[in-house]
Parts: sequence; C-alpha cells; structure tokens
Amino acid sequence: MEKLTEQSEKNSNLEYDKIYLKRKETGPNEQDVRRWKRLLKHYRGGRIIDLGCLDSLVPALVHERFPKAEVWGIDLAEEAIADMKMKYPLVYFEVGDVYKTKYPADYFSYAVAGELIEHLERPEDFIKEAMRILRPGGTLALSTPKEEAIEVGAVDKDRHLWSFSSEDLESLLNSYGEVSIDVLGSRYFPIYAYHWPSLIAYCKKHAR
Repeated sequence: MEKLTEQSEKNSNLEYDKIYLKRKETGPNEQDVRRWKRLLKHYRGGRIIDLGCLDSLVPALVHERFPKAEVWGIDLAEEAIADMKMKYPLVYFEVGDVYKTKYPADYFSYAVAGELIEHLERPEDFIKEAMRILRPGGTLALSTPKEEAIEVGAVDKDRHLWSFSSEDLESLLNSYGEVSIDVLGSRYFPIYAYHWPSLIAYCKKHAR
C-alpha cells in the first residue's frame, strides 16, 4: 500500500458530520448504492455490523432481504449516528472507535467496511480488530478505491491517506482467512471524481 498524505483534521467527527448533512440533501450516489449491494454479495443472514457506516444503506438493504437480521452500525460522526438511529430504529447504531470496539470476540457473522480503510492511519490495526469481532467462518467485506495513487486526490481530495492494490489487500487479509477480490467499475469513470473503480475484498475467517 502506498501513502498518499498525512493524517489531517479532514478525518474528524466534525468533518464527517458535515459530509453526512450534505449527502442527506442530495440523496445516495448511484455508484455507492452499487457498491453497498456488492459488499453484501456473500451475506446470508446472521448478526452483521457496518464499520464506519456514516450514511450507508447497508442496514436498509439487509432488512429488505432479512427482516429479522440483527444489524449494527458504528461511526465516529456523532450527529450522523443520532440521525441514523431515528431513520433506522431497528438498527443498533453507536458512536465508536473502529480500532477498539466494545464487542466481544466472534460476535458477528458478517462485517462491512465500505470506503473506510483508506481514511485510517493504521489499516493493519483496523483489520485485526474487525477480524477479532468476526466469528470463525464469518466474512469481512471491505471496499476501497483501486490504486488511487495513479491520480492522488482524484477521489476524495486529501481525506484519503492510503492507496491500495489488489495485492495490498491480499497481503493485509490472507493471514486471517480465504480472500477473494472483485473490481467494481463505473459506467461514468473517469468523468466524475466519485466514480473511481473500487476494489471489493472478501475475507472468510479461518475456522478454528
């Protein structure tokens, strides 16, 4: 993985509350919806968590197919989480730290982390925690822009700290389980900044 920039105030809770409010006005981005659906490709029910959820439609998509599913969401943006709690009262939303969650080991059957890892100073520590709370045989599904270092800042200006290739994700995940990777292209790339192709990695945690 390649470092794009140093951490800044752009990855704060206040910044993401602002982003949440802006997105609330415009509605979901079509490419984001396609990506959320792809992240759920291997979900077949069970307790699921959306890590770094912000305005994600993952909870809504899960409940469409699995009305009785237990769905959790965690993010650092306090106002966004408060609003999401009202919007989706059946989902357990919490303000929290994705590096150190409160959940017990082996708690979730499926974990989603959409467009999160590139914002984090310590991707390896996040992966370790995500896999800790995932049960053996469960799946972590994450997405990130594909090789953003080709055009630094094209996707989200200076909020992204890292650029990842398929090989980078394999290296981060393969000690935890069986890894497969999809590429979600865009019908619009490269016309619009937010339609950069995404890598979507699935890691099925090793059984004990």
